[in-house]
Amino acid sequence: MISTGVYLASRRFRVPYTVSLVAVGILIAILSKFPVFSFLDDFKLTPEILLYVFLPILLFESAYNMKYKEVLRSAKSISLLAVVSLIVSAFLIAVFIHYGALFFGYHIPFLVALLFGTLISATDPVAVLALFKELGAPRRLTLIFEGESLFNDGTAFALFLVVLAYIQSIAGFHGSEHENFYNMFASHIFGTDTGGLVVTGIISFFLMILAGMFFGSFIGIVFSKIIEKIKNNEFLEITLTLILAHTTFILSEVLNHFLFPVSWVIATTLAALVVGNYGRYKISPKVGETMERFWGFFAFISNSLVFILVGIMIVSLGIDWRVMILPVVIAIVAVILARAISVYGIIIPLNWTGKEEYIPLSWQHMLSWGSLRGALAIIMVLLIPEALTITGWDFAFSIRDFVLALTVGCITFTTFIKATTIIPLMKHFHIDKLHEIEEVEHVEGKMIMLLEVLAKIGSLKERGFIVDEEYSLLLAKYTKELEVVRHELDVLMAEKWEAIAELIKRVITLHALGIEKFSLKRLYMYNEISEREFKVLLRKNESQIYRVERGLSQIKMEWERRESNIFEHITEMISSRLHGDVNPILARFMRTRARLVMTDSAIKGLIVFEGIDFIAGRKEFKEIKDLYVGFYDKAKMKHTQLFIADKELLIEFDSHLANKSLLKQQEIIVEDLFQKEIISPKLYIRFKEEIEEKIYE
Repeated sequence: MISTGVYLASRRFRVPYTVSLVAVGILIAILSKFPVFSFLDDFKLTPEILLYVFLPILLFESAYNMKYKEVLRSAKSISLLAVVSLIVSAFLIAVFIHYGALFFGYHIPFLVALLFGTLISATDPVAVLALFKELGAPRRLTLIFEGESLFNDGTAFALFLVVLAYIQSIAGFHGSEHENFYNMFASHIFGTDTGGLVVTGIISFFLMILAGMFFGSFIGIVFSKIIEKIKNNEFLEITLTLILAHTTFILSEVLNHFLFPVSWVIATTLAALVVGNYGRYKISPKVGETMERFWGFFAFISNSLVFILVGIMIVSLGIDWRVMILPVVIAIVAVILARAISVYGIIIPLNWTGKEEYIPLSWQHMLSWGSLRGALAIIMVLLIPEALTITGWDFAFSIRDFVLALTVGCITFTTFIKATTIIPLMKHFHIDKLHEIEEVEHVEGKMIMLLEVLAKIGSLKERGFIVDEEYSLLLAKYTKELEVVRHELDVLMAEKWEAIAELIKRVITLHALGIEKFSLKRLYMYNEISEREFKVLLRKNESQIYRVERGLSQIKMEWERRESNIFEHITEMISSRLHGDVNPILARFMRTRARLVMTDSAIKGLIVFEGIDFIAGRKEFKEIKDLYVGFYDKAKMKHTQLFIADKELLIEFDSHLANKSLLKQQEIIVEDLFQKEIISPKLYIRFKEEIEEKIYE
């Protein structure tokens, strides 16, 4: 109830949602001091709740919706930020805090400062990404933010556990069973001998990450295969993904305790990536949308609860802030400086190498300033044993309380200062500005929309749904709007007259490729193409889109080289082994048939541009239309050749595909009849069962 109200208020006053939640959490904690609201203080954040309930949900939801191809295209920047930048940031924070505190007369042991540095270096993009979506930030910048956060969570967690285990080993820490939550991990990594601890720790750190990647990928493939066996049962398929998120996390800890170090966060992230990219096509098509909505809702609830509880924790810490205020200020400054150095120090050299698409300076500013801290840092602090101490620790409170105070101080600063200044910064650096292609798409999209509306007005008049007076008013209104849009296009041409031809060509090409992609997905949803052939064509389509977006020419011939990577080659090799029993003639036929449908849909989709006289008369439009007519003719010729070569087999197979499509159409009709209450729920279930039996027989 509280989070729903906060969400509505934050939208109304344009305040970041997570900032509002923390503020409300603080208010709840204050209210709990009054007897009538004392029950509110019963809700506590514990390591177990955060670790086993909330964290797997938040990790899975983010990774499930990430496309691995887009991640690979920015793999160098994401991996450098997630690993190298994080390690650099952690050590710089430790140096700044240790020596900064000495300057003001405080002695904070370097290892304690390093422990804080490891946990505070993990970024939380929840608030930033919400603002990015609202303002329409560049897709690649959003991906780098989210990719870095996902993978540096795992890096930070692994580094934190190694540093914590190192401190426990040299301190000879032996606490109670509850306090010794990670003592088994420490002894497993380091043993009791203190010799070679640093080397052992470094090896364990990288082992945790690599083992997490392999274990998470394996679990993701296993669950994808299990999901494949279930047909059109949204409850079971969604439940399996929920089980996957938490099972991966728990099994990783089991391996930690009994076999070898595994990063729980990396394992869960990789499992979600595998299911979101490989397993997504195992999920029944009609369940796909429900799956995304479920995880979006579940992540919303989890984030809401975590941030409210963080707000409550800020008030209920019981720390003497008169003693802690200076260390907290030093920590905040250290975190800001370390983040800036680690971002610019990584991205600028990467830009010099030219190994990846250039990252503008304005994006680097956002990566540096927009790095908020959140739930994961709190989780890691709560894993520090309460009784842990170290030689040279002179404060009256424990190391855990000290690190917790620094963490809460940094989270409060990033939540209330950084998060609220991101929108002004984005506007200042023009990050919300439309890309040159988007400018043309915006004008052309409005023009297409208005032409469709004008056609609809004429149709309404012809069918007698509006009278002449209404028709005249509506026609005048939308004709005037169309004239305004035409003027916008004229202005755009005057400003970019040299590049406008190429931009228009790219926009029309992307339009056609988008229709192809949509048509292909419908074929798969209607069971008219196998999963393997669907993936082959989808990869080609997405590769084409990526080329055109970068300003490269569209591949015109099947034999032309398309961009691919080692992961695609491995996937194709495994897929061909798994589907080795598929008749190659039928596979070629499905692919050719799909190409025929896709190119036909694209040609029909290009008709909308014929209503725009400025575009329809251009040679670029004719080139693209002729190209797709050529694609269609080639697909038609190949389709005919395959039929001539094996007519009986293909007629039977084509009839089988057509029958599946018709059964899917029946399913849609039954759904429509049920929604209009023409048939009863009982009949609806009966019809669905009968149709599904025929589909899967």
